[in-house]
Formats: sequence, structure tokens, C-alpha cells
Amino acid sequence: MSRALLLAAFVAVPLLFGCATTSSASNAAAPTAPFAVKRSGKGQPVLFIPGLASSGEVWDETVAKLQSQYDCHVFTLAGFAGQPSVPAPFMPTMRRALAEYIRSQGLKKPIVVGHSLGGVLALGLASDAPDLVGGVFIVDSVPFLPALLYPGATAESSKPFADQYRTQARMQTVEQRNASSRQVLQIYISDEARREVAARWGADSDPETVTQAVYEMSITDLRPELSRITAPTQVLGSWIALQGRVPREAVEANYRGQYQNLPSVRLSMHDTARHFIMWDDPQGFLATLESFLKTTAASASVESQR
Repeated sequence: MSRALLLAAFVAVPLLFGCATTSSASNAAAPTAPFAVKRSGKGQPVLFIPGLASSGEVWDETVAKLQSQYDCHVFTLAGFAGQPSVPAPFMPTMRRALAEYIRSQGLKKPIVVGHSLGGVLALGLASDAPDLVGGVFIVDSVPFLPALLYPGATAESSKPFADQYRTQARMQTVEQRNASSRQVLQIYISDEARREVAARWGADSDPETVTQAVYEMSITDLRPELSRITAPTQVLGSWIALQGRVPREAVEANYRGQYQNLPSVRLSMHDTARHFIMWDDPQGFLATLESFLKTTAASASVESQR
């Protein structure tokens, strides 16, 4: 791949992992924990992690349906949607903090649901601490972002372009970020009202945190770590935003290739919903997630009786 083409791919990276921020303000104060958590319901614990520059409110409809049966823990990560930022590195900090949260709360084998960047964190958590996680449900996310754009990419080959992306992102004006955000939301969320909600979250996010998070995802390849994951894992991908440009079969093949080190993974591609699958098809998404939760809970019950 040419240098110009790969750089263009990195410039497009935020289009694949949520909305770009539109705020020019940076939050300097660090919170006591690198995320806010809203807990409701009772039953088997389920952790919900949103994507780049998103609030945990993205899961509101899902949680409203599940909290009568599950103990729901909804995260909003540091630097996103008004939460105070934390010093870099972003992704390793979140991975460690999520594992510590599970331990400190005494949660027994929670199921982790992650959208986009949240899916990357869910995979990292499950590979870091396989004994803590009871199941992983990934919503339109892959373990190595650059390979979604260029299958031959490696962490080493991607770094120069990630460096250049980070430099250019830091130079963007508020107007340029605003325009980028609007482009993203048009492509990855179908409903106009929901796009406005996501735009507000972006406006309330810390630009440096968003840039750093994308940078770290662009130079971190989790594919070799997937073999450490022992929990049942399901991936629900989306391809419809690429219709007319990339065949469905090619997108699915790319996803399957990314997860080849996790042979037990169940992977399916949604045929109508865009990147925010839980918003674009709430009923279909919920049915798929509930089926996974019930199956995983039943398997865990059998395993505990052995």
C-alpha cells in the first residue's frame, strides 16, 4: 500500500470507531476512577462499555429491557461525554481499571458487552484476565483497527501513519473537527435525532483523549492475544455503510480473519444496521444479545456444577 493511501486510511479511522470530538476544551483534572458507572437491576452482572466519544447512555434502551434479569453496569470512559480525562496511555489504563472494578465489586464472571472502542477494551480485558470474564459480546469492533482498512497492516508498519494522524488531528480547528463529526454521524447512525445526541457527546469530549485513544488502537494489535480468551465470545458486525463500495463477503472475510486466533468465536454480520447497531436496530440487537446472555449463563451454570 502506498504511503498516501495508508495515511488516508488513518485519517478515516475515526469514521470506523465512533464520532470525532467537536470540543476545543481539555479537561485537566483526573477523576478518582477513570470512568463513571451507572448500576441498575439484579442478577448475573453485565458490563456495558460504549465506543469512542460516547456516553454510557447509548445503552439506555438495552439496559431498560435487561435490568429486570441482569445486574447492569454501564460505563462512561474518562475524557468522553463530559467525563474528566486521564493521562496517557488511555487503553492500558482502561483495561487495568476494568479488571480492578470487577475485583473490587466482587463480580462473579460478568459478561462484557463492548461497542467499537468498547469492544477493543472488552477483548483486552478478557485476554488480560480470562479468569474474571464470563462472556464477551462485541458490537462492530475488531482487534486491530488498521487491518480493517488494510489486511496486510502490522503494528510496526502502521506506527508512522498513526504518528502523522495524531499530529494532524491535534492541529485541527474546532470547525474542522465539527465537520468531521457530522460526516461520521451521517454515515454510521441512520436516525437524525440520535445523530444529534451523539454530536452532543462528541462536543463534550476531550479532543486529546479522543486522538490518543485512536492513536493507541492504531498501533496495538490484539490478534495474538485472542488465544488467551477462554470466555464464550460473540461478534456482531456491520457492513451496510460500505454497500456499493465493498462486497459484504469481503467485509465478513476481513472480520473472520481478524478473529482467527479465537476459533470458538461466533460471528455474524448485520444486514441493515449501521455502526451503532443497538440504535439502528434495537429490537434485533436486543434479541441477539439476550440469546447470547441466556446461552452463556446456562453454560456458566453447568460449569459451576462440575
